[in-house]
Amino acid sequence: MCGIIGVENSKDAATLVAAGLMTLQHRGEESAGITISGDGNMKTFRSMGLVARLVNSDALNKHEGTAAIGHVRYTTSAKSTLINAQPFQIECIHGQVSVVHNGNITNFIKLRDMLLKKGAIFSHTSDTEVFLHLIAMSKGNFPNVVAKSMSLVEGAFSLVVLRDKTLIGARDVHGFRPLVLGKLDNSYIIASESAAVEVLGGKYIRDIAPGEIVVIENGKIVKSFFYKKSKKQSTCIFEQVYFSRPDSIMFGQTVKSARMKMGQLLARQMKGVKADLVMPVPDTGYYAALGFSRESGILFEQGFVRNHYLGRSFIKPAQNLRDLTAKLKLRPIREVVSGKEIIVIDDSIVRGTTSRRMINALKEAGAKKIHFVLSCPPIIGSCYYGIDTPTKNHLIAANQATDQIRKYLGVETLTFLNLHNMVKACRGEKDNVFCTGCFTGKYPTKISKDTYKEGC
Repeated sequence: MCGIIGVENSKDAATLVAAGLMTLQHRGEESAGITISGDGNMKTFRSMGLVARLVNSDALNKHEGTAAIGHVRYTTSAKSTLINAQPFQIECIHGQVSVVHNGNITNFIKLRDMLLKKGAIFSHTSDTEVFLHLIAMSKGNFPNVVAKSMSLVEGAFSLVVLRDKTLIGARDVHGFRPLVLGKLDNSYIIASESAAVEVLGGKYIRDIAPGEIVVIENGKIVKSFFYKKSKKQSTCIFEQVYFSRPDSIMFGQTVKSARMKMGQLLARQMKGVKADLVMPVPDTGYYAALGFSRESGILFEQGFVRNHYLGRSFIKPAQNLRDLTAKLKLRPIREVVSGKEIIVIDDSIVRGTTSRRMINALKEAGAKKIHFVLSCPPIIGSCYYGIDTPTKNHLIAANQATDQIRKYLGVETLTFLNLHNMVKACRGEKDNVFCTGCFTGKYPTKISKDTYKEGC
């Protein structure tokens, strides 16, 4: 999972992209990068860590340009190094080209082997580099070159491409990862989430459709076309459960509204449950817990203090780092939980180790009884489209029944939001336009032992 953004036709393009990346920082904390382009001069700046480290660079602040793209990276492999920080920039027959990518190319191995046989030299271990080689080896009108390259790629990919002052936004035919179009004065913005547009003072216009390529030059959309028609949209539903900002708009509502509905529907599933209070695991459990409270009439309380100077534990690349981050991140407030029967609402349970540690901390703080509630169904399958869910043998719900998990966690009850209600909360009542493969084991694309999983 990564965050991407592009701005064109603005003398402040680099500053706007930097601010947009800060808005998208929750989508990746391992590295950040910006490409600036103007008057035939393109330059890319990258660094490990948070966006703030990048924007403090003197070299970045001195480079001028009217178009820029940016990327924050959360790798779905252990190869978290500067060499894989995006954007990736090349010079080829089409001139200087830079690309940022969010997703995972499932046929990467096949494409890499084909490109190597044609003489391509790979400088990165990220699947994103495939796009640059495909573009460089193709001839013709540049938007059509991008379309031809995308037609060869399988899996999840939302792209922002920059060539001189031409900005291109493109989305895979399934629409796995979000990509939106916005406008600020005479400039267009392409970003992973609408919040990144609105924070800059811009207006969210619409989502870029699955399979669509949007070409922008000099403050105008000069072309919009489909490299391939979408048969069925399959947007990742976990975006609304966990990844996206609450103030971002998805499927005609804010993510906050979707999470509130998840909580309300959970309360209906658990009708009649008794407790002294309902509390969230911050931050993604907040609105689900608030919705549960309003529906059930049970008191809402904040029972955890969260250390906001630590990153999201789920997106740390190694288990030992996830464990340490989780331990430092949350501390129960004894005054709130001691002697109480409590309902604790979190977004999901993956491996179970973090949840168990959190439950134990609540018990140590004096909680009498704990009902653990998740705002999504059990995760039973790995993700092949850009989220670092582990293999099946490391997923607790894929290997244990609900009551076994309940006993492992040491809670009074364990409740998952069912699939129907999750889809309903995310505005999928009429047509399920979501990928729910990690909950059902049924994927929108063909999955085999050769399917690549490591991602951007």
